[in-house]
Amino acid sequence: MAATTAPKRKTRASASSKGRPKAEPPCQGCGWRPAAGELWPSHGAIGVRWIEDNLIFAEGDYFGRPFRLRTDQRMFLYRWYEFCPSCWTDRARPPRWRYRRALRGAAKGDGKTAFIAAIGCLEFAGPPCIATISPNVPIMAASFEQADLLFSAAATMLGGKDNQVTEAPLVGLFEVYDTEIKFGDGRPGRLYRVAAVGGTNDGSLPTTLIADELHELGEVGSRKARAHLVISNGLRKRQHGREINLSTAGFDVDASLLGEMYKHGRRVLLDASIDPEFLFDWQEAPDGLNYDLPADREIAVRAASQAAGALWDVADRVRRYNEPGVLKHEWIRYYANRWVEVAEDSWLKDHPQAWNVCQGDATIPDKAEVVVAVDMALKRDSVAVLTAWKNPEGRIAVKVKIWQPHGGRIDHLQVVDYIRRDLANQYTISEITYDPRFFEVPARLLEDEGFNLVEFPQSIERMTPACGQALEAILEGLVVHDGDPDLAAHVTSAVMRPNERGFTLSKGKSKRKIDACIALVIALWRILAPDPEEEQSAEPWAAWV
Repeated sequence: MAATTAPKRKTRASASSKGRPKAEPPCQGCGWRPAAGELWPSHGAIGVRWIEDNLIFAEGDYFGRPFRLRTDQRMFLYRWYEFCPSCWTDRARPPRWRYRRALRGAAKGDGKTAFIAAIGCLEFAGPPCIATISPNVPIMAASFEQADLLFSAAATMLGGKDNQVTEAPLVGLFEVYDTEIKFGDGRPGRLYRVAAVGGTNDGSLPTTLIADELHELGEVGSRKARAHLVISNGLRKRQHGREINLSTAGFDVDASLLGEMYKHGRRVLLDASIDPEFLFDWQEAPDGLNYDLPADREIAVRAASQAAGALWDVADRVRRYNEPGVLKHEWIRYYANRWVEVAEDSWLKDHPQAWNVCQGDATIPDKAEVVVAVDMALKRDSVAVLTAWKNPEGRIAVKVKIWQPHGGRIDHLQVVDYIRRDLANQYTISEITYDPRFFEVPARLLEDEGFNLVEFPQSIERMTPACGQALEAILEGLVVHDGDPDLAAHVTSAVMRPNERGFTLSKGKSKRKIDACIALVIALWRILAPDPEEEQSAEPWAAWV
C-alpha cells in the first residue's frame, strides 16, 4: 500500500462522474479547481484496493470471503476521497478532502451496514494517505442493537475478539473488545461503538463519524439527534474531521434530522455552491410511479438499490407488495426508498399515494356554486375554511385557507371577512356548513347578511359516516386539489379512530393540525348529498376500519 495517487480521470463521461452537479466549486481552502473537462484527483482507487485486499464479508452467505465492492460503492468511494492537490503538502498524511460530510441513501437490503463497516475500518486502519494519525472513529446507530450489529461487522473484518476470525487477512493486528477496537502494537487510535440512545458523547475528538440508519434518530433537537450533533461538532476540532451518514428514507421529511439532510442534499445537487463540502448520493424510485402495477414496482426497486439481482431477487421483492401483512407505505419506504408523505399512523397509511393521485386541475371558475366548510377553533389550534365545487366531470375541486393563532388566539373577524368578502365576491356560496361549537356567533352574523348556514355538529354519529365517505372519495379519485402543501399536511396527518360503526379522525402522536382535513370531510358529505336514511346510520362505513 505504498501508492499514494490514483489514476488520473480526464472525462466527465466516466462512470465515476454520474450524478455530479454541473458546476464544480473550488477548494474551500485555497480556491483551486480542476481544469475544464477534468475531475478532482482522488484516493478512491487506493481505498477500494485496500478494502478488497484486506477485508472480508462479516455475515450472511458470503461470510469469510474477500470483500468485493459493487460499482456504485466504488463510485461513492471515488467521490468521498476526492482531494485538493494544491493543499496536499505532507504526502505522509491525508490531504485536504473535498467533502467533509456525506449522505448516502438506498433501499433496505442494499448492504449498507457491511459497506459502512468497511469504510469505518478503512478510516481507522487504512493507508496513511487516508487514515490519519491517531484515528478516532465512532460508528453510530440509533439503538444499542443496531450499533452492535454495525460494530460487530467491523470487528469481524478486523479479526474478531481473541483473533477468532482466522479468515480475516488482518487477524492478529488489533485488540478487539466488546465496544472498542485498538491497534495491537499500541499505536494511538480507536474504532468504537456509539448508540445515540445512550448519550451525547461530549468531549470526544473524533476524526470520522460513521452513522447508520439516520431515519431512526427522529426530529432535530431530540435526544438521539443531539447525540449525532455533538459528535459532529467534535469533528471540527480535528484537521481532517469528517462524517458519513447512511440510511433508508423516513416518514417525515419536514421534521426529522434525516429529512433536513435529504432536503439539503437535493438543493446541493441543483447548486453545489450552497454547500461545496457536502456529498449527496441518494438512490430512490423515480416520481410518477403507480405502485399497484408490477412493472412500476420493478422500476422502483431497481432504481432504489444497485443490489437488485445481486443480494436479493427483484421478482420476489415486487411480489411482496401484495403479501398479507405488508403495509403499502412500508413497502414504498423500504424497497423504493421513497419518503412516505403520510404520517406513520395516518388514516391514509395503507394508501400513501392516494392524496397525490388526486392532484390535478382544481380551478374553481368565477361565480361557480360552491360549498364552504368551516372548522373553527378558539385558540392554539388553527382554523380552516375550505371551498368545494363539483365540476362537470363529477370531481370535487377543493381549495383551503388556513389561519394560525397569533398571540394564542384566532381573530374570528378575519375569518368572517374572508367568507363575506373574498369568497362571496368570487363565487356563489350555496351554503356555509360549520360546527356550532365555536362558530355560532360568526354564523349568526353571516346568516343575518343572507348567507345559508348549515350546522354540522362534529359528533361521533355525524362524523363517522362522513369520514368513511371522505376516504372512499379520495381513494376513488373524486377529489381534485392543486397540490397545496398545507392542505396535504392536514389531510395526511389525520389519524383513524375506530368505533363500533366505523371511524372518526383525530390528531396523531405528532399532534399536527388536521383542521383542513375535517373541513374537507364535512364539505364532501354535504356535496355528495346522502339520502336521509343513509345519514342516520354509519353502518355502510364500518368496512373501512
